[in-house]
Amino acid sequence: MTLSTGPSDPPPASTPRKAPQRPEDKAAEPKPTPPSADEAGATPAPPEPRKRRAIWRYVLFAMLGLLIFVATLAASAYAGLYFGERDRVEKREQIKQEHYAAGLDALNDGRYERAAAEFQYVLQLDEDHALAQQGLSEARARLEVKPTPTSEAAQSLAEQLLEQAQTDYEADEWAAAASTLTQLRALDSAYEQERVEELLFTSLYSASMKLLDEDQLEAGIFYLDQAVALRPLDAEAVQQRNLAARYLEALGYWGVDWEQCIAKFEALYSTNPGYRDVYERLYRAYLAYADYWMEQGEMCPAEINYAHALRLYADPEADEKRAQAAQGCLIATPTPVSGAGITGTEQATPQPVKGFTTGRLAYPVYNAGTGVYDLYALYADGRILRVAENADQPWWEHGTGRVAYRNRTINGISMLLPEEGVPLQLLQASGQAWPTLSPDSQRIAYAAPNAEGVWTIYVANTQGGGEPQPIAPGWAPAWGPNGLLAYTGCDAEDKCGIILDNPDDDVSGTRLTGSQIDTAVSWAPAGNLMAYMSNVTGNWDLYLLSPDGGVQQLTSTPSNEGMPAWSPDGGSLAFVSDRDGNWAIYVMQIDGQNVRRIVDLGPSLPGWDNQRLSWAP
Repeated sequence: MTLSTGPSDPPPASTPRKAPQRPEDKAAEPKPTPPSADEAGATPAPPEPRKRRAIWRYVLFAMLGLLIFVATLAASAYAGLYFGERDRVEKREQIKQEHYAAGLDALNDGRYERAAAEFQYVLQLDEDHALAQQGLSEARARLEVKPTPTSEAAQSLAEQLLEQAQTDYEADEWAAAASTLTQLRALDSAYEQERVEELLFTSLYSASMKLLDEDQLEAGIFYLDQAVALRPLDAEAVQQRNLAARYLEALGYWGVDWEQCIAKFEALYSTNPGYRDVYERLYRAYLAYADYWMEQGEMCPAEINYAHALRLYADPEADEKRAQAAQGCLIATPTPVSGAGITGTEQATPQPVKGFTTGRLAYPVYNAGTGVYDLYALYADGRILRVAENADQPWWEHGTGRVAYRNRTINGISMLLPEEGVPLQLLQASGQAWPTLSPDSQRIAYAAPNAEGVWTIYVANTQGGGEPQPIAPGWAPAWGPNGLLAYTGCDAEDKCGIILDNPDDDVSGTRLTGSQIDTAVSWAPAGNLMAYMSNVTGNWDLYLLSPDGGVQQLTSTPSNEGMPAWSPDGGSLAFVSDRDGNWAIYVMQIDGQNVRRIVDLGPSLPGWDNQRLSWAP
């Protein structure tokens, strides 16, 4: 092998060459003289040792060649064995990977028997395959709690709903009947279609008239709007609906934009001065607007609004304020005020959110700047209010507009009216979470660690007095309209799932599902169904659950869906999902159709599976 020289190496010496001979040089060259006979006879033979050395050299070369040949054959054979074994190992690993992947696909698709078979085959090839062992355990666990969303199950559930709706209808429980029938149509629109629609219209109409008479205007309007989708309303119902709608529209500006609020109530007062408390509302709105201007130092508009209020009702205190404002107006230099008529957080005129048409929805929003959740409320008119900072797990109180929530600032549970923003402390103890109010609001259930650190359901009086009473080990309670508590926990046999319990008796609760990750129960308004979320399929999905134990899966996407909240009419569910890459709140029918995105929540929602939505009329 020739080594190339480096840059500092000297160049190799040149080999001298002989000069070519000329012809005359060849002629002058002497001829060789043959040896004499004596000299020839005296020439010796080649020495014997040199010949033997040449023979041995040939033998050695032959043996070396033979060794090289044998070594080459051996190396080839070894290489064949090695690469053949390696190919077999690689093929075996490929087969294991293919069947393991098939098991995962089957597990995610809900084909648990096939998943178990695939994982078992992998374990036949490699009994120490940890992932296949885990997969087999998971498949077997899911087989024990697998829901049955079959047509037969849906039919059975539809029959059950119709029977219950007929019972409520005959008892004049119009709202309950309407809610159940709405659920039935959402679940199976073709089931007893004519009969269901007839019962539903009568229930909706009757419920709306009853609610309007009871001053539950939002709920009454909502029921009428559903009824008119089935058939036209009579003139009386149309008039009542329009008056109630105008009243609520004016009320929607209360405390948000006094100028618009006054204009709406003035228009209603001019045509229907005796409708409900329009007269009183208009008077109070003028006073509030005048006080607002007084606080801003704007005496002239303050005087004008005090004067408007006094034309409706002569009040000495208001008249004194008017005189004070009038005196200030004489010497004041008026300046424009930004956001006139808006109190609290400045807010533009709200616009309705497409897909959200009724009630109010409370929801948590993760604040990346502070690293905590804040609580917000969305209203059907488009208003979005921040209810409280460092707060989550909301629960609306029935019929009052107040919301109970976990107050992380005081490490307890509070309640407030979002428009007022003044919290009332209900409970304060370490770790209290998941507040839920009884139907009459006299009691509150919640979850907290007991002295041994075990999460436990407690019930306490909302007005104070008495010690909170432990109900059972568990977490995430939800109080149903029928007085039953649903929560996630474990029974006496240490089998876990959603438990249904009556807190007023000493009987142990009944376990309805089979996994401790079944959680976040939301009751339908009629109390006949529940929605919950579970991760038994490998990602979070939504399920329907009957108090009698029937289960039906609602979603089965690769994304996460959870935190269900039932709509006031019982026909839709709100939920959160990361299906579009970011987190958002969606609304869909309870058959999984007509999905609408209504509120964006951002890219991060840490610990979202311990959160809750709450939707009320």
